[in-house]
Amino acid sequence: MMKSYTHWINGAAVMGVLAMFATGYGAADPGIDRMTTASIDTLARADRFMVVDHTRNHTCIVALHRAEGYDIHRLEPGHCGDMPRVAAARTWQDTGRGKVSITDHTGKILMRLSANDGYGWNVVTPNDMKLTFEAF
Repeated sequence: MMKSYTHWINGAAVMGVLAMFATGYGAADPGIDRMTTASIDTLARADRFMVVDHTRNHTCIVALHRAEGYDIHRLEPGHCGDMPRVAAARTWQDTGRGKVSITDHTGKILMRLSANDGYGWNVVTPNDMKLTFEAF
């Protein structure tokens, strides 16, 4: 016996409603990028970064000394003389989930970072800097 067109439409509608309930109760993936979420959580605990200058192919290491309970932390560049903005960096401020501002000793913002999809940060301001901060 052949099923009617109405039978198939009703079946599709029921499946749609069940899918909405499954997503609402967490049984189905709601579309959250778990890799990026895990990366940001890992970055929130990282205390050393390799800074990579992709334009000039230079690297240096910076140490982040986190102050528990605060969103501003001390940044200590190591042998970053060939990257003047990184060498001048003194503070790291978490400005939102996946966003950071780096300032010098006077509080002037040197660069703004955004979490990338790996375990690191990309410089987004100034936009001509091709730097990444890679956690290790």
